This record gives sequence, C-alpha cells and structure tokens, in this order.
Amino acid sequence: MSIKTLSVSLVFFISTISTSQANLLQSGFNAEYDVNYNGMELGVSKRRLSMSKNQIATFEAATFPEGFAALLIKETITETSKIKITYEKIQPIQYVEAKDKKGKIEKYQLSFDWNKNTLRNGYLKISEPLKSNTHDLLSFQLNMMRDLQKNKQNMQYRIATKRHTRDYSLNIILTEKIETNMGEFEVIKLTTKPVKGKSQFTFWCAPALEFLPVKIQKTNDKGNKFSFTLRSFSIQK
Repeated sequence: MSIKTLSVSLVFFISTISTSQANLLQSGFNAEYDVNYNGMELGVSKRRLSMSKNQIATFEAATFPEGFAALLIKETITETSKIKITYEKIQPIQYVEAKDKKGKIEKYQLSFDWNKNTLRNGYLKISEPLKSNTHDLLSFQLNMMRDLQKNKQNMQYRIATKRHTRDYSLNIILTEKIETNMGEFEVIKLTTKPVKGKSQFTFWCAPALEFLPVKIQKTNDKGNKFSFTLRSFSIQK
C-alpha cells in the first residue's frame, strides 16, 4: 500500500472515531490483554491509565499467569509509569517494574529528569543524557497513540528499559482488520525495524479506540515473541 493511500485511510479512520471514546489520553481508560508467549497462552495483562492534577497521569500494567500456565509459572510483573501528558508532548517522569517470584520481589526504577536532561537507570546504576523522544515501555505506547492521532506515519522513539536504551523507528506498513474478544477492528499495523539482532515491536492500533493498540507483539533479542491481544476495554469514570 502506498503512503498516499495510507494517508487517505488514516483520514477516513480518524473521522470514524466514536465521540463516546474521545480524549482517552485525558479521561483515562482500562484495558485487559490476553498474553501469549511463542504460541502458548500465558495469562492476562491488566492496564489502567488514571489522570490526576497538573496533567500528571499514572499508567499501570499488571501481568500474571492464568489457567494451566498458573500451575507452571509463579511470577507476576507490575509496571507503573508516572507521565506528564499535554497535547504538545508526553513525557515520562518515573517508571518502576517489580517482579514477584514466589514472594521474592525484584524491582528497578528509571527516573527522567527533564530539567537536567538526565536519565537515571537504577538497575545499571548509571545516568545518561536524556533526549526529547525518550520513553519507558508504557509511556512510549501512549505517545504512539498521540502521534497517530496527529496523523504521523514515521515515528522515532528512544526506549529505556532495564538493561539498555535503544532507538526505534516505527512505521505504518498497512491497514487491515483484526479479530479480538471484543469483536473485529479496523486497524493500522505498525512495526519497527529489528534492533541489535531481533529486537522488534509490532502494533495493531484501532482508530475507533483513538489508536489504542488492540494487539501488541514484542520480539526479544533471542527471537522469542510475546503478544498481547485486547480482551476488554472501558473508559475511566
């Protein structure tokens, strides 16, 4: 599909966004995703974007095993990102990940100091320059939604994680339909070029939900694939 055709499709999709779901990045939302690892069902990831005063939001994700996987895997992961959200930009302030392995908690923190332009990685115990497009794994997804709402098609993000900070180029590759537990959605499919071997993100974003990802796939350096497919969604009240 050509860039021109994609542009026309995006304009059409944006015009079909439901007004009842307008301004998700201001009102907040709840979303649950079925989690899959290399074709095996693992459990659920529950996500919640909550708004507070001074344009500061909290984006939380709790991922844990369900069903048969819960008999084999005794680990839950909780992520919390404090984020400043305005129309002009989305900036992470603090990101914390905690893994609970049979009651043993492993935790690390990323701190984003935009006044001093410094990123502090609590796991590596290092500080590095903070570039304007730097995000954590949660704020990055909200910024992608905002960029798509602004009809951007080629996006550059610098993503900080536990062990490294990497640059990703995210591009729209096609429009298609995808089936979820909530029914069928028209989506924009976006993917990054592989970084440092096989590390890659792919997103299927629904214009009808203000470009909320209805499916996410993360391929790690070893080529293992984690996927998240929308199970349920609601607006914060």
